[in-house]
Amino acid sequence: MGPDPVNSRLLAEIESFFSQSADSAFIVGGYLRDCLLGRTPEDIDLAVTEDSLVTGQALAEYLHGHFVVLDSENHMARIILPDTYQNISKIKHVDLNFIQKDIFSDLARRDFTINAMAIPVSKAAGLAPGTGIPDIIDPYQGSADISRRTVSAVSSQVFENDGLRLLRCIRLSQELGFQIDENTISLIKQYSHCIRNIAGERVREELLRLFKLGSTGNTVIELDRLGILEGIVPELIPCKTTQQPKEHHWDVFGHSVKCIDAADFLLRRGEWPYADNKARELAPWNNHLQDYFESQVSADSNRRQLLKIAALLHDIAKPDTRTITEDGRIRFYGHPAQGEPITHSILTRLRFSAKECRMTAGLTRHHLRPVQMNQRGQLPTDRAIYRYLRDTGDIAVDTLFLSLADHLAARGPALEPGFWADHCRIATMVIEKLEEMKKSKKAPGLINGHDLLDNFKLSPGPVIKTILAAIAEAQAVGDITNRSEALGLAREIIEKLDLPTVDSHDYRQGKGIIKP
Repeated sequence: MGPDPVNSRLLAEIESFFSQSADSAFIVGGYLRDCLLGRTPEDIDLAVTEDSLVTGQALAEYLHGHFVVLDSENHMARIILPDTYQNISKIKHVDLNFIQKDIFSDLARRDFTINAMAIPVSKAAGLAPGTGIPDIIDPYQGSADISRRTVSAVSSQVFENDGLRLLRCIRLSQELGFQIDENTISLIKQYSHCIRNIAGERVREELLRLFKLGSTGNTVIELDRLGILEGIVPELIPCKTTQQPKEHHWDVFGHSVKCIDAADFLLRRGEWPYADNKARELAPWNNHLQDYFESQVSADSNRRQLLKIAALLHDIAKPDTRTITEDGRIRFYGHPAQGEPITHSILTRLRFSAKECRMTAGLTRHHLRPVQMNQRGQLPTDRAIYRYLRDTGDIAVDTLFLSLADHLAARGPALEPGFWADHCRIATMVIEKLEEMKKSKKAPGLINGHDLLDNFKLSPGPVIKTILAAIAEAQAVGDITNRSEALGLAREIIEKLDLPTVDSHDYRQGKGIIKP
């Protein structure tokens, strides 16, 4: 594999920037690891001998990028590359850190041997995936561990020095398909509590990278086995001992993890050993849906990642809502609604954006709605679908897929083909109806608020919005098609509500005199 022309240009510009001080900057870590693995690198890490905050600001200006301070105390900075690079390259940013003594002492402070390698910027021009790296500085034999496909800690202080490395270790092993060596496993178990001390922003970034991978459920199980998960989401601890009704194959925690795998299966990113591809083909899927779930929510998250996070958290309130009925049946009344604020609180603590929190918490709240739209054996009415789409808004499709994943993860190997086919038919029908409604929304409303005020002498207030919503619903499902019918429906609603009115002349004069 030859050099990537875009990356080569970026490396050449960085080399040019440091040309007057050729020995003051090194490319370190992941870029070299990926080149040795034959992977296209996704970021560049620089270690510099001068103040990285000052140097980073100057390099950002040179590259026409945006400078961000990541950690002022430890002199860590990031350059967000301009669109001229981002639109054509996987590399979105360049990170810088300060070499306090020399490059060897800097590598000694790094996390894993496969990341503790360096090369002077002046010798980086020929770097390319799948080729050797002459003059590589590799004091911990990281290249040998790459050959052995092993993740090994550089020192016994790795996790004590930075608890985020606990997450990074698991994520790297899953992402690269590497084994973690036994000594490093022992260190993880010993220092798993250190994850509790890490800022939410940093945990969020690693979690999103982890949930970007396929078959994420196994990774979550590994995080739990090593004691890391409970330090990030302690709210999941009670789920491990919460049993479910006989219809469920796993307890609440096991079900939640399996729900992640089921979501990956439905999104064509993983396997599901309890159903074949014929069962998956019943669920809605096309190129548009594939693009939809890859669409960005924030700069570093997409709908697919948030769906999988929601899969982990959607039953978070079940331990608090578990009851046993008089006939001995286990029930979790109200757990979606009670789970919404818990999910929101967890993601807020981890510094997810307001939009990410709202969407994921909304998925928790509405995850049962798709199967509540119809009586068993019947398809939902247009009105039920309209209300579902109205209430779920921009997570309507996401909620359908969470509901389908929930179904698979509830039944496991006991999946009943008929029930599954019905559920998939409903999801497909709702998506088709959503597309129809998107087209119908282009048509103007039949009446507006002024029509209500002028024709029925209503008092201004929230009731106007209520009436218009009812008319919009009737229009969407085809009950009314013209202005006359809309006004007739408005009259019926007003008569049922027995609303007070205001004289239209007085209303226009701003007097607001209410008349019975």
